[in-house]
Amino acid sequence: MATRKLDDKKLREIQMQQGNGRGPGSRFGGLKEKPKDLKGTLFKLLKYISYSKKILISLIVIVLFYTACSLSTNVFIQQIVKSLGVYNFDKGIWESEPSIQKFYTFTLILVSVYLLYTIFQYLSSLLSAYLSVGMTKKMRNDLFKKIVKFPIKYTDTHQHGDIMSRMTNDVDNIAIAISQSITSLVSGVLTIIGCLVIMLFFSPLLTLVSLITLLLSTTLTFLMSKFMRPLFTKQQRILGLLNSQTEEMVSGCKTVMAYNHQQIAEDEFNEFSDRLCKTGIKAQIWGGSMGPIMNFIGNVGHFLVCYFGALFIYWGVGKTLLGASLSIDIVVMFVFIVKQFTRPINEMASLYSSLITALAGAERVFEMMEEEVEDFNGKVAFDPNNMKGTIDFEHVNFSYVEGKPVLKDFTVDVRSGHKIALVGATGSGKTTIVNLLLRFYDINSGTIKIDGVNINDMSKKDLRDAISIVLQDAVLFEDTVENNIKYGKENATQEEFEDALKLANCYKFVNRLPQKEKTILTEGASNISQGQRQLLTIARAVLANPKILILDEATSSVDTRTEKKIQDAMVKLMANRTSIIIAHRLSTIQDADLIVVLDQGRVMEMGNHEELLAKKGVYEKLYQTQYRGLNT
Repeated sequence: MATRKLDDKKLREIQMQQGNGRGPGSRFGGLKEKPKDLKGTLFKLLKYISYSKKILISLIVIVLFYTACSLSTNVFIQQIVKSLGVYNFDKGIWESEPSIQKFYTFTLILVSVYLLYTIFQYLSSLLSAYLSVGMTKKMRNDLFKKIVKFPIKYTDTHQHGDIMSRMTNDVDNIAIAISQSITSLVSGVLTIIGCLVIMLFFSPLLTLVSLITLLLSTTLTFLMSKFMRPLFTKQQRILGLLNSQTEEMVSGCKTVMAYNHQQIAEDEFNEFSDRLCKTGIKAQIWGGSMGPIMNFIGNVGHFLVCYFGALFIYWGVGKTLLGASLSIDIVVMFVFIVKQFTRPINEMASLYSSLITALAGAERVFEMMEEEVEDFNGKVAFDPNNMKGTIDFEHVNFSYVEGKPVLKDFTVDVRSGHKIALVGATGSGKTTIVNLLLRFYDINSGTIKIDGVNINDMSKKDLRDAISIVLQDAVLFEDTVENNIKYGKENATQEEFEDALKLANCYKFVNRLPQKEKTILTEGASNISQGQRQLLTIARAVLANPKILILDEATSSVDTRTEKKIQDAMVKLMANRTSIIIAHRLSTIQDADLIVVLDQGRVMEMGNHEELLAKKGVYEKLYQTQYRGLNT
């Protein structure tokens, strides 16, 4: 295998496949994903923010206070400078006498205001955190309530990683944006308005000079972002590819070593790493230059204010709105207020990208919240505990995709307490029958009845309480062995629990575990064998004590010896129960009361083992292939 090379086309293709990833970058970095319905998404998000009305109102009030404190400091600084007086060196006289009392008074007031500003700012940060955490908690709770009620069709047709990404990354992005932006936006708007009012009041002419700095800053920010954004975008693409390549090599390390591809894997990693390094350096150079350039423009702004302020004083122009002459104290105040005026504009510019990304994430979250959920209500009363367990499939037709039928006129009558086996090639519709019986999907036409009652008229809860299923892939949770088995019956007694272990032939191995039934299974139950996992899922089905039992390739992942143990246990388990077994190994179903042979969604043959062998049909060919090694 040749070493994979990177080019821009390849990066774009990978990025489109992986989606808009998020990673390092500045305010110009990352891939901006824009919401399709900005107004609608913003309105829905505001509804979530407003759920904590008391906190929101308190936050806005505190932001008003600390913004007022921040703005008032400029006036107090002007008064402190003014209290020092004005001395005319040409005439050798004081045009305005200094006042030590005013100096100390306004200095004390200024210190107090700064202290209040700090306290209010801390409180606003605290309330903002409470607001964002509370909002995301409610959003996650609402989203999870929807997810657990989604029909199987939704999870089958949507990538699980995408669902998890909306639950985690998108909600986290919303939380970060809310905690950062609410105070910044409210305070920023108020600060800009307040600064403009103060500046215009004291000197409209000097205000125009100050706006030159703002124009320079905004123009330069726009121009530099055009250069920086593509670099950070490319950096994200390469980083995503590097992460994927690393994960691929780690998860497939045995294959890499088995085929002696270590050097190729190393060369690929170096290729990606080199490109990431080169692109990252360029991106950081441009991103890092923004701070010094903005500081330079800020210093230029201060210089312009001082320079033109001195000229206006010398020329006697630039009077206040009340007609007073421009003085040095007003120029000093303008030096401070210009910095305060441009700060929120830069902050809001830096928040723009994260806000757009957060709104795009919010739109994805709300899309899931608006999906239809399963209807668990039923038209008729049905008691799962007092059922016989007869199942009637009558002329059932079904297709996952319109125009591509999976089941065609499927008709089978299952008697109470009988053991029914479904056999056939992959894709013949065996698992689909189970999906329809549990109403994971609804049939297109025909009927399915349990004890003569149409399953569409039952509540899904009653229907699923009557059925236990053991899947081909053993699903166990990161919890104790006991809790995993009691998942089918949480209020089971210790005696019932132990009986289920014994019946499923897993009592001995459970008692050999470090903490016995209290042993915690790791993620994917990787600390026990595949066969042991399957035995535990069978024990879970046993404990649930169902009237109808479904085994979907339940023995496919165990060895022959373990399979024999399971078969012995199943004989006891299936007594007086209706059982449906899906199996490729015909050894597990030879004692079935009825074997249904499927081919491309149609019933080809039905009967017991001996009857089907005598027919010399599809089943007999399967049997010959498995047990006599004959080519057919």
